Amino acid sequence: MRLPGFMGALAAVGAVGLWMARTPATRAGVVASVVASAVVLVGKSIAVRRSIQVALGASVAGLVLRLGAWFGGYRWVRAQHEDVGAYTLAFFGLFVVALCLEMTYVLVAARGQRRGAT
Repeated sequence: MRLPGFMGALAAVGAVGLWMARTPATRAGVVASVVASAVVLVGKSIAVRRSIQVALGASVAGLVLRLGAWFGGYRWVRAQHEDVGAYTLAFFGLFVVALCLEMTYVLVAARGQRRGAT
């Protein structure tokens, strides 16, 4: 499974999250998490072509990027006088699923590199 497959899975999880979201704050959390996760996944696909160690380092950078996205969204939701708890729960709920997808992507790519297929 290549990057488009993982991006499709991320989009599907995001669509389910949006379908389940009932408040603007929850929708904002889902959208912010999906966008941040997509950016990190693209960055990780570039990094994994260099080496697995670089991809794991990109994971740390991705975590920092996501925390920045969460904080920016938190400030925006709070300025809109919406429920920041719902935003945070939606953001980190999707974050956990996206992180599992990304680690699976790295493992699949590592297996492909060992076999000689990049």
